[in-house]
Amino acid sequence: MTQDLFLNPLHRQAGATLGVWRDWIVPLRFSDPQEEYRAVRERLGLLDVSTMGLVEIRGADRVSFLHNLLTQDLKSVRPGSGGEACLINASAKLLAVMTVVAEADAHWLLVDRARVEIVLETLHHHLITEDVAWHDRSTTHTLLALQGPQALPLIQELAGVALSVRHALDHERIRLEDIPIHAIIKSLSGAAGVLLVMPSEQAAAVWDLLIRKGSAQGLLPVGWEPYDLLRLEAGIPWYGIDMDETCLLPETGLEVHTASLTKGCYLGQEVLARLDAHGSVSRKLMGLRCEGTTVPQRHDAVMKDGQTLGEITSAGFSPALPAPIALGYVKRPFYEVGTTVTVTHDGTPIPATLVQPPFVRRQTSDIRQQ
Repeated sequence: MTQDLFLNPLHRQAGATLGVWRDWIVPLRFSDPQEEYRAVRERLGLLDVSTMGLVEIRGADRVSFLHNLLTQDLKSVRPGSGGEACLINASAKLLAVMTVVAEADAHWLLVDRARVEIVLETLHHHLITEDVAWHDRSTTHTLLALQGPQALPLIQELAGVALSVRHALDHERIRLEDIPIHAIIKSLSGAAGVLLVMPSEQAAAVWDLLIRKGSAQGLLPVGWEPYDLLRLEAGIPWYGIDMDETCLLPETGLEVHTASLTKGCYLGQEVLARLDAHGSVSRKLMGLRCEGTTVPQRHDAVMKDGQTLGEITSAGFSPALPAPIALGYVKRPFYEVGTTVTVTHDGTPIPATLVQPPFVRRQTSDIRQQ
């Protein structure tokens, strides 16, 4: 059953075209998708990303508990900072991808709302006597994202303070016209960005405030069609589209920045260590830069010399290159950068070359990525 985003009444009133994305009804576009795309690349875009859920973790043992469960070295994450992490099972299959932000008295897990239930079930299954408690805040809080070169300057202007954030996932509590906001430095699009967490009852007021105050910087509301293209250019895989619970974490490439092989035991760590030490996975998620103008579609076959190597998971036409681009799984031993392949779309061959995403590099900024 499809669900409405909390702010969809506001989006409908603004004339947005709504459609279905997985189990959600989302704003696909507000005006011209190409203009919305350019707003993020060149100026500033506002996205409703409330398909992302929020779990609050408290208790004296929360750091060690999460450290022993998730793939990231969370003992090294200081209050005011954060880390990207995954939840995997004992076989190293990917259950959820999340951002973990640390405060002095709590940790927050930002995770796809479709995966919140499995995260909570896993927390409950592994809790024995630890002093840990959690609360699902996915309906009481809403997440919006400012993306683009002017994202942080606008937030600092509206907050009336210079934020102390310096790196990706640094975060700070601020107020925008007396509305409490948790501001997190996070790119969802390959551009500089700030993720904003707020009480749901204040979300409409914050959306309107940002639209009004951001107009001078050329801010536009951005729908999920340009959002999908932006994240594809950045090489950001989406759970449920490019990966699911059938995937080993190293097949996705996410282990590079979400998993530690030196912090000691955690759920699925032994399998990751064996793969790292003794072998490689049988397939990997790769980027494909295609020739011509035809855009592949999801499930199109990736082939070489008449042999099927895998299939496409996401694709689009990159205005920045310009060229069709895609993400897809390719089997061993062909998943090497520079390998030439053919994508078969409706019987038509599309020549392509395997690349390592991102397809489009982020412009430099004063916020340093982790």
